Amino acid sequence: MSNFLKDYSGKKILVTGHTGFKGAWLARILVLAGAEVYGLALAAETNSLFSLAGDLGIKESTILDIRDRNKVDSYFATHTFDGVFHLAAQPLVRRSYKEPVETFDTNVMGTAHVLNAALTHKATKWAVVITTDKVYRNVEKLGGYTEDEPLGGKDPYSASKAATEMVVSAWQTIASHSDEKIAICSARAGNVIGGGDTAEDRLIPDLIRSFHAGVKTVIRNPQSIRPWQHVLDPLNGYLAMGSALMAHKGISRAYNFGPGEESKLTVEQMAEFACTQWVGAKGIDIHVDSSAVHEAGLLWLSSELAAKELGWSNRFEAREAIAWTIEWEKASMITSPLSALDEQIQKFYGVKP
Repeated sequence: MSNFLKDYSGKKILVTGHTGFKGAWLARILVLAGAEVYGLALAAETNSLFSLAGDLGIKESTILDIRDRNKVDSYFATHTFDGVFHLAAQPLVRRSYKEPVETFDTNVMGTAHVLNAALTHKATKWAVVITTDKVYRNVEKLGGYTEDEPLGGKDPYSASKAATEMVVSAWQTIASHSDEKIAICSARAGNVIGGGDTAEDRLIPDLIRSFHAGVKTVIRNPQSIRPWQHVLDPLNGYLAMGSALMAHKGISRAYNFGPGEESKLTVEQMAEFACTQWVGAKGIDIHVDSSAVHEAGLLWLSSELAAKELGWSNRFEAREAIAWTIEWEKASMITSPLSALDEQIQKFYGVKP
């Protein structure tokens, strides 16, 4: 296993949002690395990876809404950790249009509640807050956005995540004046795909649902380019950040974790390739809705800072990320979702779980 993962052995780590897609993957990696993993999140949906995988090996799973300040405060008053990965969020752009206030409540105030309680009760030594590539003021330029570029957001989700970055910045300042310093930083990644993602209005989950149903997949934005990335790549970056924080290395306040230039594929190209990976796939049906809510056509990250300071690099290009995702789906049907999860973690890190 990667050298820095050994740093987590025996450590007590909290993952908020552990019942979500990325949270479940991260929690399992940490368990396999020998960490004592705690989770704090909303109840898992019945078809989620967390529910399908069964026992991830988490020490304690607490169901709690981070919008409830008093409950968050009570939790951190009775728990202490070596580190916190904060992933709990409302992660969907299209849902944010239907539930804008709830999206801001969760992403902005929820993060404030977590950081404030952790700092007030001196409950952790460090916290990594996961936001998104969509925190940047997107002018759809071809080059990648760097960590020091202006933040912004046209839709409720993007705006809420840009505001979350402001929360992180504020609590970084508060922490710097605290008697016991707590290191706080943020991580920004793009469109993550991988086995077990069952979210609504996401291309790969929509494709896999269509594969199982034996129908064509409706594509809304065929020419849009997304920063397609396998879930293990950004998670590897988050873990590298945690390792650097444990080693008391001076790291930056925020890092981008994005795919390479070879992954600049359109939605149509990605969908067509995915169909070649599934026997019996019925193909795609392009249906452009001129009245649909706004979604970015192009948004790309520069990951040079993470490469320079953390030694991080993206392993998968987009087509390989899709192939791994669909392979996970096939393997989970033959063995189990948990076995498929462990097999890919083992393959990625080159060791037996």
